[in-house]
Amino acid sequence: MSCVIRARQVSFRYQNGDLALSDLSLSVHQQEKVGVIGPSGAGKTTFFWHLNGLLKPHSGCIEVLDRPLAEHKNINEVRRHVALTFQQVNDQLFCSSVWDEISFGPRNLGWQKQRIQETVERWLAYFDLNEVSRRPPHHLSGGQKRSVALAAAMAMEPQLLILDEPANDLDHRNRRRLITYLKGLPIAIMVASHDLYLISEVTQRCVLMDKGRIVADRSTGELVSDEATLQQYGMEALRGWKSQGVVTGSISKETN
Repeated sequence: MSCVIRARQVSFRYQNGDLALSDLSLSVHQQEKVGVIGPSGAGKTTFFWHLNGLLKPHSGCIEVLDRPLAEHKNINEVRRHVALTFQQVNDQLFCSSVWDEISFGPRNLGWQKQRIQETVERWLAYFDLNEVSRRPPHHLSGGQKRSVALAAAMAMEPQLLILDEPANDLDHRNRRRLITYLKGLPIAIMVASHDLYLISEVTQRCVLMDKGRIVADRSTGELVSDEATLQQYGMEALRGWKSQGVVTGSISKETN
């Protein structure tokens, strides 16, 4: 199975000299769902921004969908097929209405009006946004803004979906809808979250980052329940996780 992401020995420093990524290597295959966890400041967001060409590594190389991002001509093509949602949702919303926000990607891809309308209507309904479809996104609640950003990403029908803390601000119902949808998507997904329950539900593989490095790369069930490893990096294990996808104990109450 071919790779959708190949990162080889990627390093990156911010202008103040802080090292954000250090000799990071990672491959993600078609239809693979990979969780990315780690303490705040581990480099998760910085790495995600590299995958969409928003940042460029100081050393190493990244290929997305078999296109080297070092070649500027590839960046726009990659962005046509890779959807990225930001951790800070206000950084992503810029259109004058929710409808325009969700239709922005499809319109720029040159879709026909009927297809655009059907797509926007589908995601408005999915995330309960019909009543706010003509309102400016910045006038909405935090959860509604998050839903708009997710709807806009999914409306593009991407080959690769990159989600940075996608459950932030979502209420229980929309969080469950998001998890259900992501589980059924036949595309590659990378999702960074402090919500280990979401990670365990959506992904089969999980990488742990710290100080710009990948310090563990294992099956999700194994990693999220490894108390010793997660405690070493200031995280709490997900208790009650079963590798076959059944969650027991206190976590089970969340799915009722």
